[in-house]
Amino acid sequence: MTIPHASTYRAWAWQQPDEPEQLLLEEQVVAPPGPGEIVVRNTIIALNPVDWKVIAQTPAGWRPGHVPGVDGVGTVSAVGEGVSVPVGARVAYHQGLGKPGSFAGYTTMDPDCALVIPGSVSDESAAGIPCPGLTAWQALAKVPDIPNRDVLERNPTCLYRILMR
Repeated sequence: MTIPHASTYRAWAWQQPDEPEQLLLEEQVVAPPGPGEIVVRNTIIALNPVDWKVIAQTPAGWRPGHVPGVDGVGTVSAVGEGVSVPVGARVAYHQGLGKPGSFAGYTTMDPDCALVIPGSVSDESAAGIPCPGLTAWQALAKVPDIPNRDVLERNPTCLYRILMR
């Protein structure tokens, strides 16, 4: 484990259902990673539709002070016991909605949520990959493969009829 660059950091914290502009900027303490966790020092984050949609609601498990944000890019600054991702690796990640997110200086996560990114990919480009990539994969993996179906059919009940067969 490596000690993070700072002992505290700033984070945008959710207080109640509202617009993203109503998040409060708070000071938080950098916690060391637990076993099987990494700490990422964020360099850039993405604001996805899922982020602003859940900020406007009361997601299960969220309490005032929860840090939202599913996608980010940064450098691994600390690793917990049993983690093989090296300190210093540049990663893009997609964090679960119920966990402290990317709208912060540091994010602690499961290393399986992170992808090591090549040096030829900018932080800005890498930050836009995880959530849209996961969405595309889920669309391909979860829509049943039914012969002769028209996936572009414009009937809004089409997917419902396909799934209910």
